[in-house]
Amino acid sequence: MTITAIILVLISTFMHAGWNFFGKKTSPTLGFFFLTMVAGSLIFSPVVFYHWSLIMALNVDIVVLLFLTGLFQSFYLWGLAEAYKSGDMSIAYPIARSSPLIVVCISSFFLGQQQNVSAQAVVGIVLIVLGCLFIPLPSFRDLKLSNYQNRTTAFALVAAFATAGYSLVDNRATQLMRGLTNDVGDTLASASEVALVYVTLQSAFSVIWMIGIVLSTQKQRSELCILSKTQWRAALLTGALMLGTYSLVILSMAFVDNVSYVVAFRQLSIPLGVLFAVIGFKESLKRPKIIGVIITFIGLIAVALG
Repeated sequence: MTITAIILVLISTFMHAGWNFFGKKTSPTLGFFFLTMVAGSLIFSPVVFYHWSLIMALNVDIVVLLFLTGLFQSFYLWGLAEAYKSGDMSIAYPIARSSPLIVVCISSFFLGQQQNVSAQAVVGIVLIVLGCLFIPLPSFRDLKLSNYQNRTTAFALVAAFATAGYSLVDNRATQLMRGLTNDVGDTLASASEVALVYVTLQSAFSVIWMIGIVLSTQKQRSELCILSKTQWRAALLTGALMLGTYSLVILSMAFVDNVSYVVAFRQLSIPLGVLFAVIGFKESLKRPKIIGVIITFIGLIAVALG
């Protein structure tokens, strides 16, 4: 990873932990996250219209990838909302953030990119996953499968696999979009602007997938109506943080050899998220959680320097 990529990802980790905290505190429901995606799309929409020539040049491959990333994003938000409704953020957040590393790392080998994944990075990834397995435990004696067989863990894993899915899709889609800038004569479109355009489109395509769900029943429509009247400010803030986070992450992918490094280093948001949950929600901070955070941090350093 280059220094530029590290700085971008570090900023994104604070923003990511922040919007998860606001989402959990305000209303951990798919309806609220739907509003955040709508808000984020509107906030970032000017950059889309500014680079309209790029939008008109999108080919079938990119559109298909946008539909796919929108689907993964919808599953991610659904899993996250259900996990937060049923359990602590300091438990759901680490599981949702650590598990994608396994999927992405394995996918790198299948995609023929194993030469870009060093032994040190693999060790770091293992440490991160191991540390995040300790974080939810009340004591080390409770390290058994039954403690992970619950609704919180199940939906956190749904969010995790969806994260791995859209991370891989986003890497390919943004590569294709950056290649279009010269073809359409939009030489003013920098890597950061392409990232903003893509993230805004990703959010809009997520809304397409989610709208049928949040409007499917009278109860959900009523809930959405209440949220739009009472929590629109929180939705705007959360949406801005959410899309800003992904913009920085997608931009950082242009400065690394393998997307697994970005996904791994982003796990610094895990100790931040746990800290936010402990301070903001008064959640417990037991020894396994502290040691788990330390192991995770060591793993992060190994990945960053590997």
